[in-house]
Amino acid sequence: MAIDIAVNIGFSLERLGLKKNLLSDLVADDRWADLAFLALYDKMGNIVLHSNPNLMGRRETDPFVSQVLKEKAPSHHFSKLATGERVFVLDFPLHLHKTAKEERKEPGASSADPYCLRIALHPYPANSIVRRANVQLVLIAGALGILWLFAIFFFWMWRKNFLLQAQLEEQKRMAALGQMAAVLAHEIRNPLSSIKGFAQYHLEQSGDPELREDLAIIVKETARLERLTANLLAYARPLDIFNEEFALEEFCREVLKGLAIREEGRRLVAKCDQGHILTDRGKLMQIVINLVQNGLEAVKEQPDGRVWLEMVINDGELIITVEDNGPGLPEEVRSRLFEPFVTTKTRGTGLGLAIVKRLCTAMGGRVSVGSSEKGGVKAVVRLPLGSEESDFI
Repeated sequence: MAIDIAVNIGFSLERLGLKKNLLSDLVADDRWADLAFLALYDKMGNIVLHSNPNLMGRRETDPFVSQVLKEKAPSHHFSKLATGERVFVLDFPLHLHKTAKEERKEPGASSADPYCLRIALHPYPANSIVRRANVQLVLIAGALGILWLFAIFFFWMWRKNFLLQAQLEEQKRMAALGQMAAVLAHEIRNPLSSIKGFAQYHLEQSGDPELREDLAIIVKETARLERLTANLLAYARPLDIFNEEFALEEFCREVLKGLAIREEGRRLVAKCDQGHILTDRGKLMQIVINLVQNGLEAVKEQPDGRVWLEMVINDGELIITVEDNGPGLPEEVRSRLFEPFVTTKTRGTGLGLAIVKRLCTAMGGRVSVGSSEKGGVKAVVRLPLGSEESDFI
C-alpha cells in the first residue's frame, strides 16, 4: 500500500511540480486517511515539501534518507512521533525532472536530481485488518475443529454400531450353539451316568486285573465326559446367583477331596484362609475346579509339575490364585483365552476359562490370566463377598 502511494505521489510531483501545498492537501484528503505525514527530501537532506508547511526548508541529518539517496532503493522502518504514536515509514527514491522555471531558481542543479519521498502511515487500519483476519482464522479453525469433532463422533458411532452388530451376530451364533449344546449335554448325561454306574459296579466286583484295568479306563473317560457335559450346560444355561454362607476352609477340603479321586490331584498344593463367606457355592466350585483342572492338565506331562491354589479373604473380596509351573501360554492364544472353544490341548474343549469368565462376570467379579513367576500360568479371580467375613478361626 505504501509503495502504491509513493508511486502515485511521484506521478503527481512530475505532473504538478514542487507545489508548496501538495503534500498537505493530500494528507487532508479523506481518501488518504491512513497517512500520518508526507515529506520530500533533496539530496542535501533539506525538506523540500512537507505535509506540515512549517517544517519546509529545514535540513535534517537522517541516516535512512541518506541510505535511500545513496543506494537508490526503498527502505522501511517504524518510527515514533512526538505524540508518542508509532508509525510505519517508507522512504522511497524519486527522480524528478525540474521545469525551466525551477532550474532558473537553482542554476547549479541538475534537471533530474534525486529526492527521497517519506511516507508515514498510521498502523491501526492495518492492525484492524490483521485483527479481523485473525478472528476469521479463529472462526475458520473453530469451524474446522467442530467438523472434525463431528467426523470423529460419526466415525465412533459407526464403529460402535458395527461392533454392536458383530456382537449381536456372535450372540445369536452362541445362543444357537448353546441351545444345541444344552440339548446334547442333556441327552448324553443320562446314558453316560448308566455307563459309569455299571462300570464302577463291575470294577468293584471283578477280580480279573485286566478287566479291572479296562473298567477303570471306562470310569475315567466317563468322568471326563461328565465334566464336558457339565461345562456345556454351565455355558449354555442362564445364570442365576444364589448366595449362601459357608466356611471357606471346609469348601477347600471339598475341592481337594474331589480332586484326590484322580491321581493328578496329588500334584496340587492348597492354602486357604479360615472364615465364613457369603457367595454362590456351586458357581464358586465350578470356577475353582476349572482353574485347577487347567493347571493340572498343563503339568501332567512333567515329573515335577505342581499346581498351587490359594484362597484369601481380603477387604470384602475373595481372592483366588491358581499357579502352575507348566510350559506357559503360547503367544497366539493369549488374546483369546476367554473365548469359547479356544484351547491348546489336543483333547480339550476350550470351555474352562470361558465358563470362569462368564461366572465371574455374573457374580460381579473379574478374572485375569498371565505368566507366573514359577514358569507357567497364573490365574487370579477377585469376587465380591455378600457380607463381611468373620474373624479367622
